[in-house]
Amino acid sequence: MTIMIWILTAVHVIVALVLVGIVLMQKSQDQGVGAAFGSGVTDSVFGAGTTTALVRMTIWCACIMLGTTLLLAVLHSRRGTESGSVMQKVIATMPAPATQMPTMPSVVPPTTETKPDAAPTPAPAPAVPEAKP
Repeated sequence: MTIMIWILTAVHVIVALVLVGIVLMQKSQDQGVGAAFGSGVTDSVFGAGTTTALVRMTIWCACIMLGTTLLLAVLHSRRGTESGSVMQKVIATMPAPATQMPTMPSVVPPTTETKPDAAPTPAPAPAVPEAKP
């Protein structure tokens, strides 16, 4: 299956390059890029019916490119189901979840100081001597 994908990918790239070349050789209403090749180059290469030959070649290349695109999409999707999806591979390589969370050791040593958010303790009332009768 992999060899078929590589062959279709090569055909797809070649057809895409040929299609770009054919489109650039076609005459437009304003003579566009086709004028860069000279006024009679495409006529002398492809004959008097240049527009019909180039249009036909464009249609054929577009059909071949559409066909290779669809075939590559089908082959890639089938290759993905045989070997499993990327998400299934990631889940398979993940470690199993722990049943109990480990306790973290205390980083800050305990202090005997009062905490700033704690309410201050009231001072003891001064001792009043009792009067003797």
